[in-house]
Amino acid sequence: MEKSSGFSDNIAPESSDAMSSSAAASCPVENLLLSVENLSLKEGSADTNNHHGLSTRNYLLHDNGGSLPRIRETRNNGFSQYHTGFENSMLLPPLLFSESVWGSNSLSNGGSFQGSILQPRARSLVPNFNFLSGSALDLGTGRAGSGLGGVDNSMVQNQEELKKVRIFLGLLQGDSIVNYCSDQHGSRTIQGLLRLRNPEITREIYNKVLALSSRGIAVVLELMLDQHGWHVFGELIDALNYQQLKLITYEITKNLDNFVSLTLDTHGSNSIRKVIRLLRRSPLVTLVMNNLRAAFFTIMTNRIGSYAVSECFNQLSAEDNRLLYEAAIECCLDLAIDHEGSLALIRVINTIQGLQRYRLLDILSTYVAFLSQDPKGNYVVQKVISLNNPLFTQKICHHLRGYYGTISLQKGGSHIAEKCLDTEWKSWVIEDFLSNTNTLLQVAKDEFGNYVIQKALKVTKKSGSPLYQKLLLRLQPHLSILQSGYGRNVFNLITGGRSVKKV
Repeated sequence: MEKSSGFSDNIAPESSDAMSSSAAASCPVENLLLSVENLSLKEGSADTNNHHGLSTRNYLLHDNGGSLPRIRETRNNGFSQYHTGFENSMLLPPLLFSESVWGSNSLSNGGSFQGSILQPRARSLVPNFNFLSGSALDLGTGRAGSGLGGVDNSMVQNQEELKKVRIFLGLLQGDSIVNYCSDQHGSRTIQGLLRLRNPEITREIYNKVLALSSRGIAVVLELMLDQHGWHVFGELIDALNYQQLKLITYEITKNLDNFVSLTLDTHGSNSIRKVIRLLRRSPLVTLVMNNLRAAFFTIMTNRIGSYAVSECFNQLSAEDNRLLYEAAIECCLDLAIDHEGSLALIRVINTIQGLQRYRLLDILSTYVAFLSQDPKGNYVVQKVISLNNPLFTQKICHHLRGYYGTISLQKGGSHIAEKCLDTEWKSWVIEDFLSNTNTLLQVAKDEFGNYVIQKALKVTKKSGSPLYQKLLLRLQPHLSILQSGYGRNVFNLITGGRSVKKV
C-alpha cells in the first residue's frame, strides 16, 4: 500500500496576466469617431435628437427630472466643454442611442492592507457605450499579434479625426474615466486608442489616469484593481516613454500601504507583475523591489501577493533579487510554517543561488526537528531532502536523531522518515527504532508509522544490512499484536500473510 506525500514542486499555477486578445478582438475604435461626429457643440445643442425631441444631453437631464436652463462653456486643451449648471454633475460621453444599455463592473476579491484606503471600488453602473464600428479609425487597428491588430498611425494624423478623439477624451474626467474603463466595452475602446501609439492621444490618457478620483486616489490605482481597468493600465504602460513610465511607477510605489493592497488583489497583482516585466532591465524596477522587500512577509504569506515576488525571481537576475532573497532568509522559519508562505518558500528554494542558497538551506536543515513536526513545515523539509545535496541531507538526518519515533507517528513527519531511509544515513533512522522496542512497536502499529517500518525492512533487506535481522528479532515476538489494525501491513511483510498463534 502506498500513501501520497501531498508534496509537489508544482505548487500553484500562477494566474495568467496576458491581456485577452479575444476580449479586445471586437473593440471597434471607429464608433468613437461616429459618436463624436454626431455632436454639434454649438449653443449647447446637439444635432442628433432622441425621442420626445430631446437632444442626447437634454434627454439625460430630462430622465433625472432636470432641465437645461443654462449652459456655460469652458475650454479644455483648446476644445469646448459644456457644463449644465448642476454643481455635482459629471460629464460622460453622450449616448448614441435613445435606449441606454447598462453594464456593471465586476469586483475583485482583494483585501485592504493595514491603513490603506485603496480597495476595489463599490459596484457602480456605467453606460455600455456600443459605439465603435465602421469608422476609418478602426481600419487602422490591425497590429499583428493583437486582438485589435496593427495600427496605421496615419489614420489619426488627420487633424479633424484627432480633434474628434480629443473631444471624446475631454469628456472623461475624474471618476468618469474610472467608470468608463471599468466597463468591458469602454475598456476596449481606450485600449484601442492606446494601441494607435499616437503620442498626443497617449499623453491625453496618461494625464487623466494620473489625476485623482473622488476618493482622493490616483485614477491609475483605481484602474489597476478593476477586472477591465487593469487591461487599460497594461496597454498604457506599454505606450509610455521613459519619463512617463517613471512617474507612473512612482505613483504606484510612493505609498506602501496602497502598493501592498494592489499586490494582494488579483487584478492589482497582475498589474504589478506587468510592471516588473516591463521594468526588468530598467533601474526603475528598484522602486518596486524596495516595496516588496519592505512588506515581504505579508506579501509572501498571501497566495496572490506571492506571485508578484515570484515574478521578480523569474524575470530578474540573482543580483537584482539579492534583497528579496535576503528577506526570505531572515523570515524563512516563519514562512515555512505558514500555508501560503511554505509554498512561496519552496519557490524561493527553486531559484536562489550561491552563498544565499547555502545560508537558507543551512537554516532549514538546522531547525529540521521543529519543521518536521509542523503540518506545513514538513513539506519544506521534504523539498530540501529532494535536492539530494549530501551536505544538507546528512545534516537533516543527523538533527532528527532521537525524533524519528515521534515524527513517524505524524503524517508529514512519516514521509520525512521514509525519505531519510532512502539516504546513505538510513542506519541512523533504524538505530533510533532499535534503541527502544516499545517505540518500534508503537510505530509499527500506527496509521502512518507502519509505512516507515515497512520501508525500513525493505531497504535493509535489499541492501543485505545486518540491521534487517535486528529489526526482525525485535518485531517477531510481537507478531500476534501486529495481526490486526494498521500493524497488519508490517505483519504481512514479515510473514507473507501467514497467521500466527497468539501467545
